[in-house]
Amino acid sequence: MAVAALQDVRDVLAACPGVVDSAVVSQVRDSVGPVHVAYVVPGGPGFDLGVLYGCLREALPGAAVPAAVVVVDAIAVGADGAVSAGVLPVPDLRGLRPYRSPVSARQEMLCTVFAEVLARPRWGLDDDFFVMGGESIDAMLIASRIGPAVGVEISINEIFDAPTVAELDRLLDTLTTEVRR
Repeated sequence: MAVAALQDVRDVLAACPGVVDSAVVSQVRDSVGPVHVAYVVPGGPGFDLGVLYGCLREALPGAAVPAAVVVVDAIAVGADGAVSAGVLPVPDLRGLRPYRSPVSARQEMLCTVFAEVLARPRWGLDDDFFVMGGESIDAMLIASRIGPAVGVEISINEIFDAPTVAELDRLLDTLTTEVRR
């Protein structure tokens, strides 16, 4: 699937609630390659970044969801009307790995839970819980949401032992097989 064009991503941002203005810039990171970074100007104190992330994930294929969303007061433009990308803040892309999309409904659910708990606009199969800033309380929240969804009790130690969605998905295969026995 082709990654959506920058204008397509900006069109989705413009339709999301609470966004007054936006810009999308493609940045190339050595370890990852090109990624979209979204800059948004919120429309007031009720702006909810979680709602924005949900809007993006719903409307765009996983690889097209911006790797970072940065809230700014204004989008700087040059005399020609083009976005002045050089004056926009540099986003935190530490830990970002090449995006690998979920291929099953369970992987999709796991990616969504990790992204929501760790307040990331997207989560790929290989993004690492620890590298992306996960802490014990985050692991507890993830485990409490995943366990009931898959019908198996999950501990924080299992999140620690399988810190990527790909690893956790494999662990869940083992755990659900053991439960059926």
